[in-house]
Amino acid sequence: MKRSRSIPRRLLASVVLASFVASSVTLPITGQLPSFVPEAAAQAKERDELALMPLAKRDGIGALVGARIEEYLRAMITAGSVVGLTPSEVVRTGRPQRRRNKKNQASRPDSPAVRALEKADQGRLTARTMLQEKKDPRVVIKLLKTVIKRYERNYVELVDFTQLVDAYGRSAAAALLANKPGTAVALLKKALTLQPTYVANRGEKTLQQSLIHARKRLEKRPKGSVSVTCASKGAEVYVDGVLLGPPPVVGKDLYMGTHYVQVRHPKAKPWGQVIQIRGREVKVDAKLSMREDPADNITLAVKPADILPFANTGNFHTRLVRNFSFMYARQIRARYLLYGVIGKAGSQIGLHLFLFDQRIRKFVALSLVKFDANLGNMQLKILEAEGHIRQAIQKFPKDKVVKVRPAIYGHPSTGPSRRALVAAPPAMTTPARTAPSSTPSPVVKPTPANPTSKPAITSPVVQPQAQPAKPVVKPVMDPYKNLLNKDTSDEPSLVKKPWFWAVLGGVIAAGATTAIIIATQEPEPSPNFKVDALVKP
Repeated sequence: MKRSRSIPRRLLASVVLASFVASSVTLPITGQLPSFVPEAAAQAKERDELALMPLAKRDGIGALVGARIEEYLRAMITAGSVVGLTPSEVVRTGRPQRRRNKKNQASRPDSPAVRALEKADQGRLTARTMLQEKKDPRVVIKLLKTVIKRYERNYVELVDFTQLVDAYGRSAAAALLANKPGTAVALLKKALTLQPTYVANRGEKTLQQSLIHARKRLEKRPKGSVSVTCASKGAEVYVDGVLLGPPPVVGKDLYMGTHYVQVRHPKAKPWGQVIQIRGREVKVDAKLSMREDPADNITLAVKPADILPFANTGNFHTRLVRNFSFMYARQIRARYLLYGVIGKAGSQIGLHLFLFDQRIRKFVALSLVKFDANLGNMQLKILEAEGHIRQAIQKFPKDKVVKVRPAIYGHPSTGPSRRALVAAPPAMTTPARTAPSSTPSPVVKPTPANPTSKPAITSPVVQPQAQPAKPVVKPVMDPYKNLLNKDTSDEPSLVKKPWFWAVLGGVIAAGATTAIIIATQEPEPSPNFKVDALVKP
């Protein structure tokens, strides 16, 4: 009996195990994918870009308040995951950002100079740890000697010269431990030449004394200067890692010794030269090998000066602003443009945002966000504004499309006209006219017939004063009127056109005539139709 009861249990367990194995095996065979794959694919999809245009200020709002709100709003949009933020440099210049191939960028190795500097940093940190652990100073000196050589050979790519100064200082500390004070002073002189403000740690008293001795020696010698020139515009000059500015520039009060001159340009390879200061001025002429960028030769279809004033005018309901915004968004490769104006909202500060979608070519007005007068709740309100932007991007609110000039810009009659949107022409000046005298001189008419009589005095003739000419405002033409698809929202519908009713009336008349003809026509008798009549007598 016990054996017969155990058989069904074993059979049930084997069936369950077989069904579990079958379900796990058939998953990859049938091609079914887990549920998280579509979500991962959606996240990997490239996000749309949003360009934040400079916010306009009204009602006496200061530039500092506007800059703080714009900075926090930019940071909040960047932190979100719905849309990507177009760099401010692209918005300012109107040139799209060059898209790089991520595969090639990831596989491209760094330059040999950068790799050498990274190894030098690792060796410097290792030497510092060895000094703290009181290792053999001769080994530390040998290691730091190699580190210093790497820094000096690849100084063109070196950004922070403090690392080289620290290597000199650590090597001087190791030389003091090895009982070589002369070598320590020589190393400290090199460190002070590059960075006169270099100081030692408080616990290293011997190093502090050597540092004072080295500084006194340098102070006794005359100082020099370096003059750097460069024909390339946009270059920046660095001396020992310190930015001096665009060329031509002069660096003064340099200690005698070795100094490093660097000239950097965003479109050229870094350039450098090692100079020796001997108490006089050294002249350096940097010659950069510029890299040509084809994007610089492209003529912009829409200039930033044509698009940026739209936030001040507020004519988002007009076709001209929509056309310019459409072309500018396509130009900078952004789907959305976010305009905004900051003004007074009672005792608070109000942020009015207007979102433009270049695919729909419409503006929508987002909900008003109110800040305290002292911006105490700015972080919370900026988060609220970002929420409105996120909701509008996920589902474009067509019920909030801007059809009239927003109220924040005042009555339409008080603002700029619909045609004068981009820039108002300068007012025409008329030459100054002299005002007529309050007591005009009388006109005397002589009478030759009677010479003895007195001349007749007539009433003065006052000339009417000419009115100054009014300035002529030339309308701004839309160069993209024929390039874009027509917007049917502002055009009259078919019901309002006269030819529609004429065609409709003709169709109705033809249909009625046909119906009457069919109804009045008698049917022809069928040849197979027979009638048997029985006539009674």
